[in-house]
Amino acid sequence: MGRKDKKGISEKQEACHKLNFLHQASHAVLAINPDNVAMSRYYASTMKEIARKLVYKLDPSIKRKICKYCHVVLVPGVTATVRLRRKREKHIVVKCLCCKKMKRYLCRPGHVLWSERNMSSVENRQNEKNDPEIKKGQKPQKVNTGL
Repeated sequence: MGRKDKKGISEKQEACHKLNFLHQASHAVLAINPDNVAMSRYYASTMKEIARKLVYKLDPSIKRKICKYCHVVLVPGVTATVRLRRKREKHIVVKCLCCKKMKRYLCRPGHVLWSERNMSSVENRQNEKNDPEIKKGQKPQKVNTGL
């Protein structure tokens, strides 16, 4: 684990606090003054840089709010336009107004993000390795705790 300082907060918790602060600050700067895109961009790029250095995976909802190319916080109507398209398959198109790049997100009715699933495939693999009773190809049974 990480070292603890005098207050008892580990380095990983401190990093999470920094990332949370930078994310909130980048949104607050745009909320106060929509013309101050440069400061918001600086906070968002710093947040992504810290997460990259610490090998910390950002939540997909946070990743979707930041432009991958110019690091601007994507706020509909201020720094981005959002459209719903029905070509091929129904999808949402988010276009950054600073760099003009587009992101597309499919809108499937039963789609659940990997990070939001109840039990990810990585956890399944770890359970198979740790539990000798589970045979290869057989999925572990889910236990209902009643909570």
